[in-house]
Amino acid sequence: MTVAIVVIAFLFLLMALGVPIAISLIWASIAGFVTSIYYVPLEVVPQRLLTSVDSFPLLAIPFFMLAGEFMLAGSMGQRIAGFAFATVGWIRSGLAQVSTLTAMFFAGVSGSGAADTAAVGKMMIPMMEKKGYDKGFAAATVASAGTIAIVIPPSIPMIVYGVTAGVSIGDLFTAGIVPGILIGLSIMLVNYWVTKKNNYLEKKGTFEFVSFKKAFGEGIFALILPLIIILGIRGGIFTPTEAGAVAAAYAFIVSKFIYKDMKWGDVPAAFLNAAKMTAMVVFIIAAANLFGWLLTAEQIPQLLASSMMTVSDNKYIILLLFNVIFFIAGCFLNASAAITILTPLLLPIAIGVGIDPVFFGLVMVVNLSIGLITPPVGLDLFVVKGIADVSYDRLIRAVTPFILIMIVDLFLITYIPQISMFLTTL
Repeated sequence: MTVAIVVIAFLFLLMALGVPIAISLIWASIAGFVTSIYYVPLEVVPQRLLTSVDSFPLLAIPFFMLAGEFMLAGSMGQRIAGFAFATVGWIRSGLAQVSTLTAMFFAGVSGSGAADTAAVGKMMIPMMEKKGYDKGFAAATVASAGTIAIVIPPSIPMIVYGVTAGVSIGDLFTAGIVPGILIGLSIMLVNYWVTKKNNYLEKKGTFEFVSFKKAFGEGIFALILPLIIILGIRGGIFTPTEAGAVAAAYAFIVSKFIYKDMKWGDVPAAFLNAAKMTAMVVFIIAAANLFGWLLTAEQIPQLLASSMMTVSDNKYIILLLFNVIFFIAGCFLNASAAITILTPLLLPIAIGVGIDPVFFGLVMVVNLSIGLITPPVGLDLFVVKGIADVSYDRLIRAVTPFILIMIVDLFLITYIPQISMFLTTL
Protein backbone atom coordinates (compact mmCIF):
# COMPACT_ATOMS: atom_id res chain seq x y z
CA MET A 1 0.00 0.00 0.00
CA THR A 2 2.92 2.33 0.71
CA VAL A 3 4.20 1.88 -2.85
CA ALA A 4 0.77 2.77 -4.25
CA ILE A 5 0.64 5.99 -2.20
CA VAL A 6 4.13 6.92 -3.39
CA VAL A 7 3.45 6.32 -7.08
CA ILE A 8 0.04 8.04 -7.06
CA ALA A 9 1.50 11.08 -5.27
CA PHE A 10 4.40 11.14 -7.75
CA LEU A 11 1.94 10.84 -10.65
CA PHE A 12 -0.07 13.86 -9.53
CA LEU A 13 3.13 15.83 -8.91
CA LEU A 14 4.30 15.18 -12.48
CA MET A 15 0.88 16.10 -13.89
CA ALA A 16 0.85 19.30 -11.82
CA LEU A 17 4.21 20.20 -13.36
CA GLY A 18 2.70 19.85 -16.82
CA VAL A 19 4.33 16.56 -17.80
CA PRO A 20 2.20 14.76 -20.45
CA ILE A 21 -0.04 12.08 -18.98
CA ALA A 22 1.65 9.14 -20.75
CA ILE A 23 5.12 10.19 -19.62
CA SER A 24 3.82 10.81 -16.10
CA LEU A 25 2.34 7.32 -15.92
CA ILE A 26 5.58 5.69 -17.10
CA TRP A 27 7.78 7.60 -14.65
CA ALA A 28 5.37 6.94 -11.79
CA SER A 29 5.47 3.22 -12.66
CA ILE A 30 9.27 3.22 -12.68
CA ALA A 31 9.24 4.94 -9.28
CA GLY A 32 6.98 2.17 -8.05
CA PHE A 33 9.27 -0.56 -9.32
CA VAL A 34 12.27 1.08 -7.66
CA THR A 35 10.56 1.52 -4.27
CA SER A 36 8.83 -1.88 -4.21
CA ILE A 37 10.02 -4.49 -1.71
CA TYR A 38 9.90 -6.98 -4.59
CA TYR A 39 12.62 -7.05 -7.21
CA VAL A 40 11.18 -5.94 -10.54
CA PRO A 41 13.69 -5.69 -13.42
CA LEU A 42 13.29 -2.52 -15.44
CA GLU A 43 13.17 -4.64 -18.60
CA VAL A 44 9.52 -5.08 -17.64
CA VAL A 45 8.79 -1.48 -18.69
CA PRO A 46 9.30 -1.84 -22.47
CA GLN A 47 7.84 -5.36 -22.40
CA ARG A 48 4.60 -4.22 -20.80
CA LEU A 49 4.37 -1.14 -23.02
CA LEU A 50 4.56 -3.28 -26.15
CA THR A 51 2.47 -6.28 -25.10
CA SER A 52 -0.37 -4.09 -23.80
CA VAL A 53 -1.06 -2.69 -27.28
CA ASP A 54 -0.43 -5.93 -29.17
CA SER A 55 -4.16 -6.42 -29.70
CA PHE A 56 -6.20 -6.91 -32.86
CA PRO A 57 -9.32 -5.04 -31.57
CA LEU A 58 -7.19 -1.93 -30.94
CA LEU A 59 -6.64 -1.72 -34.71
CA ALA A 60 -10.18 -0.31 -34.85
CA ILE A 61 -8.84 2.97 -33.41
CA PRO A 62 -6.72 4.10 -36.41
CA PHE A 63 -9.43 2.99 -38.85
CA PHE A 64 -12.17 5.06 -37.20
CA MET A 65 -9.76 7.98 -36.90
CA LEU A 66 -9.04 7.70 -40.62
CA ALA A 67 -12.74 7.53 -41.47
CA GLY A 68 -13.25 10.82 -39.64
CA GLU A 69 -10.33 12.43 -41.46
CA PHE A 70 -11.68 11.38 -44.87
CA MET A 71 -15.06 12.86 -43.97
CA LEU A 72 -13.47 16.18 -43.05
CA ALA A 73 -11.22 16.20 -46.13
CA GLY A 74 -14.29 16.11 -48.37
CA SER A 75 -17.74 17.60 -47.94
CA MET A 76 -19.29 14.79 -45.89
CA GLY A 77 -18.94 16.89 -42.74
CA GLN A 78 -20.58 19.93 -44.31
CA ARG A 79 -23.42 17.76 -45.64
CA ILE A 80 -24.05 16.38 -42.16
CA ALA A 81 -24.14 19.94 -40.82
CA GLY A 82 -26.53 20.90 -43.63
CA PHE A 83 -28.89 18.11 -42.64
CA ALA A 84 -28.69 19.21 -39.01
CA PHE A 85 -29.59 22.78 -40.10
CA ALA A 86 -32.65 21.54 -41.95
CA THR A 87 -33.70 19.37 -39.00
CA VAL A 88 -33.34 21.68 -36.00
CA GLY A 89 -32.08 25.01 -37.33
CA TRP A 90 -35.61 26.42 -37.45
CA ILE A 91 -36.30 26.21 -33.69
CA ARG A 92 -35.28 28.80 -31.11
CA SER A 93 -31.52 28.61 -30.36
CA GLY A 94 -31.23 26.98 -33.78
CA LEU A 95 -27.47 27.26 -34.26
CA ALA A 96 -26.78 25.86 -30.80
CA GLN A 97 -29.08 22.93 -31.56
CA VAL A 98 -27.43 22.43 -34.95
CA SER A 99 -24.04 22.25 -33.22
CA THR A 100 -25.31 19.52 -30.90
CA LEU A 101 -27.03 17.46 -33.59
CA THR A 102 -24.03 17.76 -35.91
CA ALA A 103 -21.78 16.53 -33.09
CA MET A 104 -24.11 13.56 -32.56
CA PHE A 105 -23.86 12.58 -36.22
CA PHE A 106 -20.08 13.01 -36.18
CA ALA A 107 -19.97 10.86 -33.05
CA GLY A 108 -21.36 8.01 -35.12
CA VAL A 109 -18.12 7.91 -37.08
CA SER A 110 -15.15 9.43 -35.24
CA GLY A 111 -15.30 7.84 -31.78
CA SER A 112 -13.07 10.61 -30.41
CA GLY A 113 -14.31 13.49 -28.27
CA ALA A 114 -11.46 15.80 -29.22
CA ALA A 115 -11.78 15.08 -32.95
CA ASP A 116 -15.55 15.58 -32.84
CA THR A 117 -15.22 18.84 -30.89
CA ALA A 118 -12.55 20.22 -33.22
CA ALA A 119 -14.47 19.35 -36.39
CA VAL A 120 -17.78 20.83 -35.21
CA GLY A 121 -16.16 23.76 -33.42
CA LYS A 122 -14.33 25.00 -36.51
CA MET A 123 -17.61 25.08 -38.42
CA MET A 124 -20.11 26.24 -35.81
CA ILE A 125 -18.41 28.53 -33.26
CA PRO A 126 -17.64 31.34 -35.77
CA MET A 127 -21.21 31.11 -37.12
CA MET A 128 -22.70 31.32 -33.62
CA GLU A 129 -20.57 34.36 -32.78
CA LYS A 130 -21.78 36.16 -35.93
CA LYS A 131 -25.39 35.50 -34.88
CA GLY A 132 -24.78 37.23 -31.54
CA TYR A 133 -24.21 34.27 -29.27
CA ASP A 134 -21.91 34.75 -26.31
CA LYS A 135 -18.47 33.39 -27.19
CA GLY A 136 -18.23 31.39 -23.97
CA PHE A 137 -21.66 29.81 -24.48
CA ALA A 138 -20.87 28.91 -28.11
CA ALA A 139 -17.64 27.20 -27.05
CA ALA A 140 -19.33 25.45 -24.11
CA THR A 141 -22.12 24.12 -26.34
CA VAL A 142 -19.69 22.56 -28.80
CA ALA A 143 -17.43 21.17 -26.07
CA SER A 144 -20.40 19.56 -24.30
CA ALA A 145 -21.76 18.07 -27.50
CA GLY A 146 -18.31 16.68 -28.26
CA THR A 147 -18.52 14.46 -25.17
CA ILE A 148 -21.22 12.40 -26.92
CA ALA A 149 -18.55 11.04 -29.28
CA ILE A 150 -17.30 8.58 -26.67
CA VAL A 151 -20.81 7.36 -25.77
CA ILE A 152 -22.49 6.91 -29.15
CA PRO A 153 -20.77 4.12 -31.12
CA PRO A 154 -18.16 3.72 -32.44
CA SER A 155 -16.46 4.86 -29.24
CA ILE A 156 -12.71 4.56 -28.82
CA PRO A 157 -12.93 4.37 -24.98
CA MET A 158 -15.47 1.54 -25.39
CA ILE A 159 -12.99 -0.29 -27.59
CA VAL A 160 -10.34 0.19 -24.92
CA TYR A 161 -12.70 -1.07 -22.21
CA GLY A 162 -13.76 -4.06 -24.32
CA VAL A 163 -10.12 -5.06 -24.83
CA THR A 164 -9.20 -4.48 -21.17
CA ALA A 165 -12.24 -6.24 -19.69
CA GLY A 166 -12.61 -8.94 -22.33
CA VAL A 167 -16.27 -8.14 -23.07
CA SER A 168 -18.14 -7.76 -26.35
CA ILE A 169 -17.38 -4.45 -28.03
CA GLY A 170 -20.52 -4.91 -30.13
CA ASP A 171 -22.65 -5.09 -26.96
CA LEU A 172 -20.92 -1.98 -25.61
CA PHE A 173 -21.61 -0.11 -28.84
CA THR A 174 -25.29 -1.13 -28.74
CA ALA A 175 -25.63 -0.13 -25.09
CA GLY A 176 -24.29 3.35 -25.86
CA ILE A 177 -26.90 4.31 -28.46
CA VAL A 178 -29.80 5.40 -26.22
CA PRO A 179 -27.63 7.04 -23.51
CA GLY A 180 -25.87 9.04 -26.22
CA ILE A 181 -29.19 10.26 -27.61
CA LEU A 182 -30.40 11.07 -24.08
CA ILE A 183 -27.31 13.19 -23.40
CA GLY A 184 -27.70 14.96 -26.74
CA LEU A 185 -31.34 15.85 -26.03
CA SER A 186 -30.39 17.07 -22.54
CA ILE A 187 -27.73 19.37 -24.00
CA MET A 188 -30.35 20.72 -26.43
CA LEU A 189 -32.63 21.43 -23.47
CA VAL A 190 -29.88 23.47 -21.79
CA ASN A 191 -29.24 25.27 -25.09
CA TYR A 192 -32.89 26.31 -25.24
CA TRP A 193 -32.94 27.44 -21.60
CA VAL A 194 -29.74 29.51 -21.85
CA THR A 195 -30.69 31.21 -25.13
CA LYS A 196 -34.14 32.09 -23.79
CA LYS A 197 -32.70 33.33 -20.49
CA ASN A 198 -30.14 35.56 -22.24
CA ASN A 199 -32.57 36.63 -24.98
CA TYR A 200 -30.27 35.88 -27.92
CA LEU A 201 -31.38 37.37 -31.22
CA GLU A 202 -32.00 34.13 -33.07
CA LYS A 203 -35.77 33.64 -33.20
CA LYS A 204 -37.96 30.64 -33.86
CA GLY A 205 -38.68 29.86 -37.52
CA THR A 206 -40.73 27.20 -39.30
CA PHE A 207 -39.83 23.71 -40.40
CA GLU A 208 -39.49 23.46 -44.18
CA PHE A 209 -39.97 19.93 -45.48
CA VAL A 210 -38.58 20.82 -48.91
CA SER A 211 -35.28 21.98 -47.39
CA PHE A 212 -35.21 18.93 -45.11
CA LYS A 213 -35.77 16.57 -48.03
CA LYS A 214 -33.08 18.29 -50.10
CA ALA A 215 -30.52 18.21 -47.25
CA PHE A 216 -31.30 14.56 -46.56
CA GLY A 217 -30.81 13.66 -50.23
CA GLU A 218 -27.51 15.56 -50.41
CA GLY A 219 -26.18 13.99 -47.22
CA ILE A 220 -27.63 10.48 -47.42
CA PHE A 221 -24.30 8.76 -48.09
CA ALA A 222 -22.74 10.46 -45.07
CA LEU A 223 -25.75 9.90 -42.82
CA ILE A 224 -25.99 6.12 -43.35
CA LEU A 225 -22.38 5.43 -42.38
CA PRO A 226 -23.16 5.08 -38.63
CA LEU A 227 -25.97 2.65 -39.52
CA ILE A 228 -23.60 0.58 -41.63
CA ILE A 229 -21.20 0.35 -38.69
CA ILE A 230 -23.80 -0.62 -36.08
CA LEU A 231 -25.89 -2.98 -38.21
CA GLY A 232 -22.77 -4.62 -39.61
CA ILE A 233 -21.42 -5.37 -36.14
CA ARG A 234 -24.73 -6.44 -34.61
CA GLY A 235 -25.59 -8.51 -37.67
CA GLY A 236 -22.35 -10.45 -37.41
CA ILE A 237 -21.19 -9.25 -40.82
CA PHE A 238 -17.90 -7.89 -39.48
CA THR A 239 -16.03 -7.37 -36.23
CA PRO A 240 -15.54 -3.88 -34.71
CA THR A 241 -12.04 -3.76 -36.17
CA GLU A 242 -13.31 -4.73 -39.60
CA ALA A 243 -16.10 -2.16 -39.14
CA GLY A 244 -13.42 0.51 -38.73
CA ALA A 245 -11.78 -0.58 -41.98
CA VAL A 246 -15.14 -0.61 -43.76
CA ALA A 247 -15.92 2.88 -42.41
CA ALA A 248 -12.56 4.26 -43.60
CA ALA A 249 -12.94 2.68 -47.06
CA TYR A 250 -16.54 3.88 -47.34
CA ALA A 251 -15.65 7.45 -46.33
CA PHE A 252 -12.80 7.48 -48.86
CA ILE A 253 -14.97 6.16 -51.72
CA VAL A 254 -17.85 8.54 -51.01
CA SER A 255 -15.61 11.61 -50.59
CA LYS A 256 -13.42 10.86 -53.61
CA PHE A 257 -15.68 9.17 -56.16
CA ILE A 258 -19.30 10.01 -55.27
CA TYR A 259 -19.14 13.57 -53.90
CA LYS A 260 -15.84 14.11 -55.79
CA ASP A 261 -14.63 16.87 -53.49
CA MET A 262 -11.61 15.23 -51.86
CA LYS A 263 -8.33 15.74 -53.71
CA TRP A 264 -5.60 13.13 -53.96
CA GLY A 265 -3.36 15.60 -52.16
CA ASP A 266 -5.69 15.44 -49.13
CA VAL A 267 -5.12 11.70 -48.66
CA PRO A 268 -1.58 11.83 -47.19
CA ALA A 269 -2.64 14.55 -44.74
CA ALA A 270 -5.63 12.42 -43.64
CA PHE A 271 -3.35 9.44 -43.00
CA LEU A 272 -0.86 11.62 -41.11
CA ASN A 273 -3.52 13.21 -38.88
CA ALA A 274 -5.07 9.83 -38.12
CA ALA A 275 -1.63 8.41 -37.32
CA LYS A 276 -0.85 11.28 -34.93
CA MET A 277 -4.11 10.90 -33.01
CA THR A 278 -3.76 7.12 -32.90
CA ALA A 279 -0.19 7.37 -31.60
CA MET A 280 -1.34 9.69 -28.82
CA VAL A 281 -4.18 7.38 -27.75
CA VAL A 282 -2.19 4.14 -27.98
CA PHE A 283 0.78 5.62 -26.10
CA ILE A 284 -1.55 6.62 -23.27
CA ILE A 285 -3.12 3.14 -23.26
CA ALA A 286 0.32 1.48 -23.07
CA ALA A 287 1.50 3.74 -20.25
CA ALA A 288 -1.75 3.29 -18.31
CA ASN A 289 -1.52 -0.48 -18.72
CA LEU A 290 1.98 -0.43 -17.22
CA PHE A 291 0.73 1.67 -14.30
CA GLY A 292 -2.25 -0.62 -13.77
CA TRP A 293 -0.01 -3.69 -13.84
CA LEU A 294 2.09 -2.17 -11.05
CA LEU A 295 -1.00 -1.52 -8.91
CA THR A 296 -2.19 -5.08 -9.51
CA ALA A 297 1.21 -6.49 -8.58
CA GLU A 298 1.00 -4.56 -5.31
CA GLN A 299 -2.42 -6.19 -4.68
CA ILE A 300 -4.24 -2.86 -4.70
CA PRO A 301 -7.42 -4.40 -6.25
CA GLN A 302 -7.81 -6.76 -3.31
CA LEU A 303 -7.26 -3.97 -0.78
CA LEU A 304 -9.69 -1.69 -2.61
CA ALA A 305 -12.32 -4.44 -2.81
CA SER A 306 -12.11 -5.20 0.91
CA SER A 307 -12.30 -1.48 1.74
CA MET A 308 -15.39 -0.92 -0.41
CA MET A 309 -17.11 -4.02 0.95
CA THR A 310 -16.72 -2.67 4.47
CA VAL A 311 -18.83 0.32 3.39
CA SER A 312 -21.60 -1.74 1.77
CA ASP A 313 -22.26 -4.81 -0.36
CA ASN A 314 -25.38 -3.24 -1.88
CA LYS A 315 -24.78 -2.87 -5.62
CA TYR A 316 -26.57 0.49 -5.77
CA ILE A 317 -24.30 1.94 -3.10
CA ILE A 318 -21.32 0.38 -4.88
CA LEU A 319 -22.43 2.02 -8.14
CA LEU A 320 -22.56 5.37 -6.35
CA LEU A 321 -19.01 4.85 -5.05
CA PHE A 322 -17.89 3.83 -8.54
CA ASN A 323 -19.36 7.01 -9.99
CA VAL A 324 -17.54 9.16 -7.44
CA ILE A 325 -14.26 7.41 -8.32
CA PHE A 326 -14.87 7.73 -12.07
CA PHE A 327 -15.81 11.40 -11.79
CA ILE A 328 -12.67 12.27 -9.82
CA ALA A 329 -10.52 10.23 -12.22
CA GLY A 330 -12.12 11.99 -15.21
CA CYS A 331 -11.09 15.37 -13.82
CA PHE A 332 -7.42 14.38 -14.01
CA LEU A 333 -7.01 11.50 -16.47
CA ASN A 334 -7.68 10.92 -20.15
CA ALA A 335 -10.63 8.51 -20.58
CA SER A 336 -8.52 5.75 -22.15
CA ALA A 337 -5.95 5.98 -19.36
CA ALA A 338 -8.62 5.95 -16.64
CA ILE A 339 -10.31 2.91 -18.19
CA THR A 340 -7.05 0.99 -18.51
CA ILE A 341 -6.12 1.69 -14.88
CA LEU A 342 -9.51 1.38 -13.17
CA THR A 343 -11.02 -1.60 -15.00
CA PRO A 344 -8.71 -4.26 -13.48
CA LEU A 345 -9.20 -2.63 -10.06
CA LEU A 346 -12.97 -2.25 -10.01
CA LEU A 347 -14.46 -4.77 -12.44
CA PRO A 348 -13.97 -7.75 -10.07
CA ILE A 349 -15.87 -5.81 -7.38
CA ALA A 350 -18.67 -5.01 -9.84
CA ILE A 351 -19.03 -8.64 -10.89
CA GLY A 352 -18.92 -9.69 -7.24
CA VAL A 353 -22.04 -7.65 -6.43
CA GLY A 354 -23.91 -8.71 -9.55
CA ILE A 355 -23.25 -5.80 -11.94
CA ASP A 356 -23.15 -6.77 -15.61
CA PRO A 357 -19.66 -6.09 -17.09
CA VAL A 358 -21.16 -4.40 -20.17
CA PHE A 359 -23.33 -2.14 -18.02
CA PHE A 360 -20.35 -1.38 -15.77
CA GLY A 361 -18.30 -0.36 -18.81
CA LEU A 362 -21.09 1.85 -20.12
CA VAL A 363 -21.46 3.67 -16.79
CA MET A 364 -17.69 4.18 -16.68
CA VAL A 365 -17.59 5.62 -20.21
CA VAL A 366 -20.59 7.92 -19.66
CA ASN A 367 -19.04 9.20 -16.43
CA LEU A 368 -15.64 9.74 -18.03
CA SER A 369 -17.28 11.60 -20.92
CA ILE A 370 -18.16 14.31 -18.40
CA GLY A 371 -14.43 14.51 -17.64
CA LEU A 372 -13.93 15.93 -21.13
CA ILE A 373 -15.48 19.20 -19.94
CA THR A 374 -14.44 19.30 -16.25
CA PRO A 375 -11.35 21.17 -15.08
CA PRO A 376 -8.44 20.94 -14.77
CA VAL A 377 -7.77 18.46 -17.63
CA GLY A 378 -10.99 18.65 -19.69
CA LEU A 379 -9.66 17.99 -23.19
CA ASP A 380 -12.69 19.35 -25.04
CA LEU A 381 -12.39 22.63 -23.12
CA PHE A 382 -8.84 23.17 -24.36
CA VAL A 383 -9.91 22.36 -27.93
CA VAL A 384 -12.71 24.97 -28.00
CA LYS A 385 -10.64 27.46 -26.02
CA GLY A 386 -8.17 27.56 -28.89
CA ILE A 387 -10.90 27.81 -31.53
CA ALA A 388 -13.02 30.47 -29.82
CA ASP A 389 -10.13 32.39 -28.19
CA VAL A 390 -12.07 32.61 -24.92
CA SER A 391 -10.69 32.81 -21.38
CA TYR A 392 -10.67 29.60 -19.34
CA ASP A 393 -12.68 30.99 -16.40
CA ARG A 394 -15.36 32.34 -18.75
CA LEU A 395 -15.53 28.93 -20.43
CA ILE A 396 -15.88 27.13 -17.08
CA ARG A 397 -18.81 29.35 -16.09
CA ALA A 398 -20.54 28.70 -19.42
CA VAL A 399 -20.05 24.94 -19.32
CA THR A 400 -21.30 24.45 -15.73
CA PRO A 401 -25.03 24.00 -16.65
CA PHE A 402 -24.03 21.33 -19.17
CA ILE A 403 -21.98 19.47 -16.54
CA LEU A 404 -24.94 19.51 -14.16
CA ILE A 405 -27.43 18.14 -16.71
CA MET A 406 -24.97 15.42 -17.72
CA ILE A 407 -24.63 14.38 -14.08
CA VAL A 408 -28.43 14.04 -13.95
CA ASP A 409 -28.25 11.89 -17.11
CA LEU A 410 -25.52 9.80 -15.51
CA PHE A 411 -27.70 8.98 -12.49
CA LEU A 412 -30.64 8.09 -14.74
CA ILE A 413 -28.43 5.75 -16.78
CA THR A 414 -26.86 4.27 -13.64
CA TYR A 415 -30.07 3.52 -11.75
CA ILE A 416 -32.37 2.71 -14.67
CA PRO A 417 -30.28 0.09 -16.51
CA GLN A 418 -33.05 -0.54 -19.05
CA ILE A 419 -32.21 2.80 -20.68
CA SER A 420 -28.98 1.32 -22.01
CA MET A 421 -29.34 -2.45 -21.78
CA PHE A 422 -32.68 -3.14 -23.45
CA LEU A 423 -31.20 -2.86 -26.96
CA THR A 424 -28.51 -5.44 -26.19
CA THR A 425 -31.21 -8.01 -25.33
CA LEU A 426 -33.22 -7.60 -28.53
